[in-house]
Amino acid sequence: MTSAASNATRTRTFFQAAWVKFRKHKLARVGGAVLLLLYLAALFADFLAPYPEIHGFRNFSYAPPTQIHFQDEQGRWTRPFVYGFQIGRDPNTFQKILIEDKSKKFPLYFFVRGEPYKLFGFIPADIRLFGGPAFTTSSEEVAVFLWGADDFGRDIWGRIWYGARVSLCVGIAAALCAIVLGMFFGGLAGFYAGINSRISFGYGNRELYAHLRAARGAALAWMLLKRVGHLALCLGMAYLAYTTLVGYLSTARGLELFIGSLFVAGAAWLLYVLFWTGIRLDPDNVIMRLTEVLSAIPGLLLLVILRALFPQQLSPTATFYIVVAILALVGWGGLARVIRSQILSIREAEYSQAARALGASDTRIIVRHILPQVATYLIVTVSLAIPGFILSESGLSFLNLGISEPAASWGLMLSKAQANGITAFTDRPFLLIPGFFIFLAILSWSFLGDGLRDAFDPRSK
Repeated sequence: MTSAASNATRTRTFFQAAWVKFRKHKLARVGGAVLLLLYLAALFADFLAPYPEIHGFRNFSYAPPTQIHFQDEQGRWTRPFVYGFQIGRDPNTFQKILIEDKSKKFPLYFFVRGEPYKLFGFIPADIRLFGGPAFTTSSEEVAVFLWGADDFGRDIWGRIWYGARVSLCVGIAAALCAIVLGMFFGGLAGFYAGINSRISFGYGNRELYAHLRAARGAALAWMLLKRVGHLALCLGMAYLAYTTLVGYLSTARGLELFIGSLFVAGAAWLLYVLFWTGIRLDPDNVIMRLTEVLSAIPGLLLLVILRALFPQQLSPTATFYIVVAILALVGWGGLARVIRSQILSIREAEYSQAARALGASDTRIIVRHILPQVATYLIVTVSLAIPGFILSESGLSFLNLGISEPAASWGLMLSKAQANGITAFTDRPFLLIPGFFIFLAILSWSFLGDGLRDAFDPRSK
């Protein structure tokens, strides 16, 4: 009787209850399973691809998907094989076409030795999923393209998995960096919001006079220094106006000189106000105004402008880090606003006020009371922000502003279809396969994010 009562009163923890609710979300489980397969395929891309990432066949440009045969000429089932190819011409369009040469038959083997690679980046290996003796020698008369070839004769099947490393990982990396920035600035704005927590830069007249009043003759010295500063500022502005007028009358670039003079005068006035008279800044107002400026600029336009600041001829690794940094810089504003609202409500909670009344420091309140409450929200936010970053990276690569050749990216591969125009829909539909994987990854992340949001929402039943 006692054990039954104890089992009846036993309650689940928060994460156990969240797991139970997540398992009931079928679309979230499907999305998680699809993402698991995609990331495993990206991790073992060298094993799945029959050829290296940059390997191409000069005679197989825009080759259609290779037909794999399972029956011989007599109709008997046999080992999978492909025929050789001969290069011919279409009598109507005079374009180069590939014709199967049935006099040459090449068997297809699984788990064969091919071009060497490094598994996980550091383990030497040469086992590939499928291939054959003729494939390992890079024969120009035979090749296997499960999903066709691109303009350089590179296997689209293999480049899909090579490109998944960039397109899938850039979303997670950019989301984590944006979360760090959004958590820092959003937490700063939310926790220190209010007039009582304003940060002061420099000393105002009253503050500095109070500090110097105890010193003998310091107050008089300060007043004299202040008057000298005012006089120097007025003389400097007058001289600046004189040189501007002379330059405007004597040079052909007077407008540029006038605008530059206004900029210098404004900077001088700002420095004077900041360090002589003192200024108080509310971090909440400063950060929120900055996020409003970021949200006012169209996202794609801001991405293109920031990417244009860096050279185009960079290594794929350097370009990857630059794209991640740009995506995080553009995407942290919205996250900071939501985190600020979360922290504002948690800061006014009873346990936070009780900890402050007991003498707890700001660091202890943030670490022990605020961050645990925001952690579940961050999990949901990351899962929902990743699809947007994946789509943004694909857009940059589609515009040839992201990952560059010879590296692979789904957006970069999709640009091949755009370069072919309507031909990609009529004669070469296999060039649109990267677009399907972009759609699949974004849809799967959206399903997973919805499931996590429903599971971690304490108000859901």
